[in-house]
Amino acid sequence: MLHDVAHYPQSRCSGPSASARTLVSVLVASVALPGVLPWARLLTDETGRRVDVPSHPDRLVSLAPSITETLYALGLGDRLVGDTDYCDYPPEAKQKPHVGAVLNPSIERIVALKPDLVLGSPEANRRETADQLDRLGIPVYGLAAHSVDDTLRSIEDLGQVLDRGTEARALVETLRGRIEAVQKRVAGLPRPKVLFVVWYRPLITAGPHSFVADVIQRAGGVSISEDVQGEWPRLALEEVLHRDPDIILFPRSESFSPALDEFERLPGWKELHAVKNHRMYLVSETIIHPSPRLIDALEEVARILHPPEARP
Repeated sequence: MLHDVAHYPQSRCSGPSASARTLVSVLVASVALPGVLPWARLLTDETGRRVDVPSHPDRLVSLAPSITETLYALGLGDRLVGDTDYCDYPPEAKQKPHVGAVLNPSIERIVALKPDLVLGSPEANRRETADQLDRLGIPVYGLAAHSVDDTLRSIEDLGQVLDRGTEARALVETLRGRIEAVQKRVAGLPRPKVLFVVWYRPLITAGPHSFVADVIQRAGGVSISEDVQGEWPRLALEEVLHRDPDIILFPRSESFSPALDEFERLPGWKELHAVKNHRMYLVSETIIHPSPRLIDALEEVARILHPPEARP
C-alpha cells in the first residue's frame, strides 16, 4: 500500500525558498509492472515494492538530485537520459534533458525519453507519478535513505541494480573511511547542542530519524530536536529558547532569507546564545542529499562544530 506522508526532500520545488518548498513533497513508492517479462529481474526496491527491472538498463531517468549525483559517482552519467530541473551536480547533469520539477515531473517528457528504468525517492516524489508510470508500463525503482548508513546501503543497492556492484562497493569503502576519520577526530570532545533550521517561519527542523540528525551526531554534536517526534517537525521558538542551542546551522541556498546577521534583530532569535555569540553557519545543501556528497556535508559540519585549530 502506498502512503501519503509529508517529507523534506533534497530537491527544490515551488514555494518561498529551497528549504520551505521541499516540505510539500509526499511519499512516492516504486511500482511493479504487471507480469514478469523475460528480460526483467523481479526485485524488491527500498520501499518494499516488487519491481520488474531490466537486466541491463541503459536508459535511466532520475527524479531526484541525490540519485543523479549517485549515478555520476558510479560512472553512469552516460546512461542518464533525463533528470529534473533541479539536478545541478555535477555540472553535466544540467545539460541532460529535464523532465520538470521533482514534485510534478512531466509524464509526457519521461515517456518521450523511452527510459528502461525510472529512479525515484520517497523523499522527493509523489505517489501519483509512480502510479501514472506504472499504468504506462514504465518501471520505477525506489531508493529510500533516512541515515548515513542508509545512504551507503542505497549506493550499493543502486550499483547492484545497474551492474556497477564493484564500483559501488569501492565507493562505499572510501566513504566509510572518511566517516571513520571524522568520528575518530571528534571522539571524546565536548558535544555542542545544535539546531538545524530547515525554515525559520514557521521554524522547521530535523527530527531524530533524519539523515541531518545522523550527520550532526556523527560530526560530534547533539541535535536539540533529537527527542521531537517526526522527521521534519515544527518547533516553537519558545521551545528553542528553552533548549538554547550552542550552534545554529542553516542550509546554504540563494533563496534562504533573511541574512544571518538579521537574526540578531529578530524577536526571540536574538535571545539565543548561538545568535549572541555569532555561532550561526550556512552549510552546504548536500546535508539534505542522501548521496555520496552527504559525506562532504559531514566533514563540513564536523569542522564547524570542532574547528581543527580549536583542538587542545
